[in-house]
Amino acid sequence: MKKQLLSLLVLLSAPTFAAQTQFNTQALQACSFIENDFNRLLCYDNTIAGKSLTKPTVTKTLTPPTANNVPQVVAAAPIQEKAKADDFGLEHKKEEQVEKETEIKAMVTSVDEAAYGELIISLDNGQQWRQIGSDSMRLKEDDTIVISRGAFSSFLLKKEGKNRSIRVKRTK
Repeated sequence: MKKQLLSLLVLLSAPTFAAQTQFNTQALQACSFIENDFNRLLCYDNTIAGKSLTKPTVTKTLTPPTANNVPQVVAAAPIQEKAKADDFGLEHKKEEQVEKETEIKAMVTSVDEAAYGELIISLDNGQQWRQIGSDSMRLKEDDTIVISRGAFSSFLLKKEGKNRSIRVKRTK
């Protein structure tokens, strides 16, 4: 009884499998007309994964080849804006059109020490910076300092005319 039920189930599912493979073949052929390598590969990956070809990130669609075997590009619907969740963690990668300053010069108005010996430096321009790490540097009021950008969105503070620097982050 179980064998008959199983064979009946296999026979009923065969037409849907054949239709799905025919759709995949047509979709793969449509992908072959895309000229951009990255977009073509993306099309192939999405087709094999069973995803829809009409995704909001696709900006162009292709019509079937014309008489001279050249596919025509037709603009698709406008791209939908990404959800805020898609941008999570990428905020620092967005570049602004305005050039960022590479360094600032200021005069120290006060130097305090935090619980673990880190320096808290107040500047004459109203900014406050806190030392990151355990490097040592002697700073006093009226010292002129230079804060410059480092790697990976970090900042380096050094006395003007000196080579020694410490890593800092802005608190105010």
